[in-house]
Amino acid sequence: MRLRMLVLPFVGMMTACSAGAPQQADIVGPVWVAETIAGAPVVEGTDVTLKLDPDGRSGGKAGCNSYGAGYQRDGSKLIFEQAFSTKMFCSPDVLMAQEQAYLDLLGRVTGYQTQGDKLILNATDGKTIVFHKQ
Repeated sequence: MRLRMLVLPFVGMMTACSAGAPQQADIVGPVWVAETIAGAPVVEGTDVTLKLDPDGRSGGKAGCNSYGAGYQRDGSKLIFEQAFSTKMFCSPDVLMAQEQAYLDLLGRVTGYQTQGDKLILNATDGKTIVFHKQ
C-alpha cells in the first residue's frame, strides 16, 4: 500500500510533464514521397521516396535508381550514413542531376521536423528535403 502511495503521484507527474511536450509524429514505417529537394520541385513523373525501418536502415527510390543508407535518430536529430545505390543511367540528364542532388543532400541531413503529414529533413547548410506521407 505504501509503495502505491509513492508510485501514483510519480506516474501523475510524468503524465503531466509529457502532456505539455511537443510530439513528433513517428517517421519510422511509412513511405515518404519527396516534394522538393533544396527548394526545387521534384521532376514531374519521377518518384523520390524514403522509408525508415525500425532497425536503423532506410531506402527508397532516388528518382532513377534505388538506394539504401543506415541512419541514426535521437529526438529530432537524424543522420544518414553515405547512401549506396544501383547504377542505372537515366535520361534526360535532369533525372541524374536530381538524383545526385538528393543523395548528396541526404548525406548532409542533421535533423528533421514534422508538420501534419509532411516530413522536413534539415541539412547543415540550411537546405531541406520536404516529403509527404504516401
